[in-house]
Amino acid sequence: MLRRFRIGTFRPALSFIGLLSFITSFFGSRLFATLNPTIVIQQQGIHFHHFWYGIALMGIAGWLAITWKSERLDRAYAVMYGLGAGFIGDEVGLLLTLGNYQSELTYDFFIGAISASILLLLVIRYRGLLWREVSYLMTREGLALLGVFVTGFSFILFAFGSLSFGTPLALVGIIVILREVFVKHDTVLEGRMPRGVTVIAALSILGGANLILAGVGNILFPPVNVSDLAGAGLSSGTIGLISTIFLLLAFVALGLGSLKILAGLVLRTGKSWAWSLGIATSISSIFLDASSLGTSPELLSGLLTGNGIEFPTSIIAIIYLTRPYVKAFYRNALGGPRNEKL
Repeated sequence: MLRRFRIGTFRPALSFIGLLSFITSFFGSRLFATLNPTIVIQQQGIHFHHFWYGIALMGIAGWLAITWKSERLDRAYAVMYGLGAGFIGDEVGLLLTLGNYQSELTYDFFIGAISASILLLLVIRYRGLLWREVSYLMTREGLALLGVFVTGFSFILFAFGSLSFGTPLALVGIIVILREVFVKHDTVLEGRMPRGVTVIAALSILGGANLILAGVGNILFPPVNVSDLAGAGLSSGTIGLISTIFLLLAFVALGLGSLKILAGLVLRTGKSWAWSLGIATSISSIFLDASSLGTSPELLSGLLTGNGIEFPTSIIAIIYLTRPYVKAFYRNALGGPRNEKL
């Protein structure tokens, strides 16, 4: 008979000690290296960076925690592990760039690590309450909150003076808010609606906003540099054809983005045509994303869907909307009650 494993109890004190040690170690090593940039340990041409000490501390702490259990020593293990993680985290930029200690990637890592740690602690400690909150986001109020987020996020674009990008994003958020606030909703229908429909609707709205921003960007800042193409020996006719194709794709992105936002707004109505629109726009997004395959790295930054948002979200939408009980909901939206599934 297989041995049944049980998950141990959560120990917030150890997590706090480890996280505090990580923060102290990170800023302490960063401060020392900044104030004393010339102090290094180098033997026979080998520079002993402090991330090596971090690896050693984390390895020792992990091995001792496995082999020697003690409540009092566990606190020492947490301190050692946090110190080692801080030493390594301080040189993440150097490791990723192979030499640039001042790389901003280090600060990105630190912010990401702290944010992930806090979220993990919250999930472990308050998972029941958080699940209820996440379930609430899967209602129509969740779409309204999405509209608030999209509208608020557009402010950063305005702050950088990018009206051409900030304006359409703000309009998308405002439309979502107004639709969810002023349109009358069928509470009976919403009670029978699979909760995942709201998630798919949110992904569709975000994907549509992404396409609109990409389309605007490609119209205002074409990814094809005519001078570079001319230098590559292409004829003027070929250059004009390539420019026209990219411009056409930009307008296609604008139109498809608008349809995806519409699909996100109507998916919760339970109409069969809303389901068809969601499937059609998701499939179209995949084809549009596939149209960028084989593009040279120089043009990669200007691709309509090159940021990787459209393809995964469209795949998720297609998989979910074609699940039997979801299709049954759209076929029988006006029928009797059905079991709710996620």
